Amino acid sequence: MKNGRLQQFIMLALGMLIISCSKDEKPMLDNPLTENVAVVQLGPVLNDLYNQQTRQSLNDIPECMDDDPGFAQISLTYGEDDVVVDVIVEILEDENGFFTAYNEALEIPIPTGSKTVEITLNEFLVWTNVNDSPGVIIWAAPKIGSDFADIVENPLPYSWDLRAGSKTYTNIEMLCFDDRRVNLYGYQFFDITQVPIYNLCFFANYCSDSGRHFTANYSLDIYYGSNANGTLLYSGEMPVNGIDGEYYAEPICLGIPAPHDNEGDDEPYLYYVATLMDWDENYGEADGESTSGTLTWNEVQALLNDDGETSEYVHLFINCTDDISDCGVFEAIPESSFYETINPNDPIDYFEIITYLDEILFSFSQGDLCAGAADVQDCINVFNSLIADGGFVFGCPPAGCYTFIRQQMNGVNELITTDDQLKEFLGNIDSKGDALLWALANDYYWSPNNITDGAVKEGCSGYELVVRKIVSSCAPLQINRFHLRITPAGEIIVLDEEIIEYEEDLCI
Repeated sequence: MKNGRLQQFIMLALGMLIISCSKDEKPMLDNPLTENVAVVQLGPVLNDLYNQQTRQSLNDIPECMDDDPGFAQISLTYGEDDVVVDVIVEILEDENGFFTAYNEALEIPIPTGSKTVEITLNEFLVWTNVNDSPGVIIWAAPKIGSDFADIVENPLPYSWDLRAGSKTYTNIEMLCFDDRRVNLYGYQFFDITQVPIYNLCFFANYCSDSGRHFTANYSLDIYYGSNANGTLLYSGEMPVNGIDGEYYAEPICLGIPAPHDNEGDDEPYLYYVATLMDWDENYGEADGESTSGTLTWNEVQALLNDDGETSEYVHLFINCTDDISDCGVFEAIPESSFYETINPNDPIDYFEIITYLDEILFSFSQGDLCAGAADVQDCINVFNSLIADGGFVFGCPPAGCYTFIRQQMNGVNELITTDDQLKEFLGNIDSKGDALLWALANDYYWSPNNITDGAVKEGCSGYELVVRKIVSSCAPLQINRFHLRITPAGEIIVLDEEIIEYEEDLCI
């Protein structure tokens, strides 16, 4: 297949609304329109040649297949620069006829200062559905200059104007397709050769000049080729981002082709450029920072998980250097013994770390309780009655438990329930237990005895941890793995971050 036609087949996940209805039967969209875009909707109308006397004189008119339509392949351009949009989308059916689900791919931007933009439909084909993939073509809209052009009123290319804030409905006449006479429709063979599509996802971090890591907002371009001179597959793709207790960005997942121009499996065939964008609430304004690179087919395949459908993310780093410490060796975080190394800032006779939900779920103690008290049992009873109303750690969703500290020093009992109180209790972070308890108070957690998802070491300056964090708790649910450095002063620096769980429609 020619590179110039590649885009027709790589965007199976993107869509155009194809509604089998008239201009008076306009289905409503779930997505509201803004004033600077317009939505294209096309209705594939099968031309009934046999019932039209003026066309029965045609010889060898194409016969129709009984198969139901499954996918639509559309190629169009818009604007003065003839921006190309090529999509293959699933066709559904309701009482109004065939249609596809709404998709942002066909939200056409209106130029600033204008109320309209010209759009030109260049190709329109309908495929069957075979195992959830395009099978064979059954309908086609003929092109100007082809043998079948005179059969329809508006052969392609067909142009019209879109008005800002509108949903434009246009019916396009289709003919039944016979692949033995492809040229009679005005299409060439390579125009209808299908390329398998594979899912590829990206996630990015941005590093400030001081080395602090942030979840990045970025614009992603992908080319078929080893540099920016290749065929542009995607331009300006940006993640959905927000804050749900933590700034997060959803991964960008795109349909990409396998190599098809005789590239070797270990030869670069995809080139990407990620350019940092502003994120005022998170890290501020961007200053042109970007990162770029290539991918081979072997690298794409290596990302695929064992289920053959989902894949790991390509993790991009913008303005980042390798600042991860070589000091120390990571060890798995044990079940609870790290508490034994907690080193309070001031000498304390006794303290307990309590996780509470209607009753004590977990406790760890250190020191001697009520040593030297006149009435030891009464002293113990008073201490045990200290139950806080909240804590510096909240967990156990959806019920909601919390963690606090109760301490005794010189016969005086106190509760520690806030981050500030905990920091005063710990003082300098000078033990692994200090570092882990401080990470826990900042909503990080880990899997005990699993060095992949729970590890700690003493680094060159402070302590380094491998931990998890829920960065978005609902639609999407997103959990990231972090490599942290915690300085003696308690500053938490993200050295690395990656998405390890992402569920678009799940909440906890």
